[in-house]
Amino acid sequence: MLKYELIAERIEVLIENGQYEAGDKLPSVEILRAEFNVSKSTIINALKNLEKEGLIYQARGSGIYVRNPKRDGFLNLFTADGFSDDLKGHEVTSKVLKVTEMKPEEYIKNQLKLKDNESVYYVERIRYVDSKVFCIETSYFSKNVVLYMNEEIANGSIFDYIENNLKVKVGFTDIYFKIEKLSQENAQHLELKEGDPSLEYEQIFYTSTGIPFDYSKIIFHYENSQFYIPSIK
Repeated sequence: MLKYELIAERIEVLIENGQYEAGDKLPSVEILRAEFNVSKSTIINALKNLEKEGLIYQARGSGIYVRNPKRDGFLNLFTADGFSDDLKGHEVTSKVLKVTEMKPEEYIKNQLKLKDNESVYYVERIRYVDSKVFCIETSYFSKNVVLYMNEEIANGSIFDYIENNLKVKVGFTDIYFKIEKLSQENAQHLELKEGDPSLEYEQIFYTSTGIPFDYSKIIFHYENSQFYIPSIK
């Protein structure tokens, strides 16, 4: 984890613990720099992270303030992290349906910028939040970046494994979503009826150096999933 991310995490803890409440003004950049004994650029990057996550906002000419907290149980639709991190305080579990190494189809290969002879790890799993079906997720991980995958890893937070074990820094993501009717197979996995509505979500994750490493399609349970978007100007 980079230094500015550690600082952002520490400030986030202060907000979560109530030391800084909604509407409170944060100390200035100079005061934060001295408090954490880091450079000004580190503080600025940390604050940008917190603003992106919807935790703070900057009022021009006035300062930096704490935003109202997001509603409990709502998932940031545009998060670049796995949603285990975004649903802290809730039990996020997985049922792994399949983990295998394979040659991807042309569409996936193009999304991940792979050569013809390069392989991916395919992971299919059902995700649960507080024991309720949340979504079905199919993911293709480039073996150029994600060097190893098995069922034990897939049962936990894959992004924790990627960042903490493989030391890969997740950078940004491209997201496409649409409303679809459930197929019979997906309805069965989600414990819904064929033809029920769902939010279908395509996401391509990139490393901090711009390398695509994960193409995922997520189909959410329309009754058990809730979303929010923390917009910034």
